[in-house]
Amino acid sequence: MTAYSSSSSSLGSTLILCLIITSLITPSTSNYLSQMCIKSKSPRFCLQVFGLNPHRRPYELTREAINLAFTNASQTKTKIHAFLDQTNDDNLKTIYNLCLDYYQSAIDVLTHAEEYYLKEGQYSNVHAIGKLVQIASFYCENGFQTIPGYAYASTLSKDNDNLENFGSIIVSAVNLLFNSP
Repeated sequence: MTAYSSSSSSLGSTLILCLIITSLITPSTSNYLSQMCIKSKSPRFCLQVFGLNPHRRPYELTREAINLAFTNASQTKTKIHAFLDQTNDDNLKTIYNLCLDYYQSAIDVLTHAEEYYLKEGQYSNVHAIGKLVQIASFYCENGFQTIPGYAYASTLSKDNDNLENFGSIIVSAVNLLFNSP
């Protein structure tokens, strides 16, 4: 059973990689999805999250990236609250509270990104929001190593990596908006 799931996972990864390469070699000015994903931090993550429907315009992709980042940040915030409730370690409580602040900041800017900036064509502000989301994930992850004399294994590495990926996708998508007709 393990060999099958490993083989299946490997086949899926190979398929995604082939689709990325094919979309890059194929001359197409309308495949904004591949253009966005290839310039993100993790093209594979991007394609897995957005699916293989290349017929979305840069505006739709940017809006979708903002919404996915918001959902991810909100779910992680809930997870952090659960971790806070479960720990008695004051250092971990400090770290989790810092992460809560970073995630709340990301949620706050993402809440208004579409309505106030994207719809108004203020793409440089959306770009800055994507960067801020990436920074929030970095600082949360880094927080696990900042208590002098203590080294904690991050319980939020995957969440922080996902948020960083979404921030990267927002930046990549909005860059398409700067250059789209």
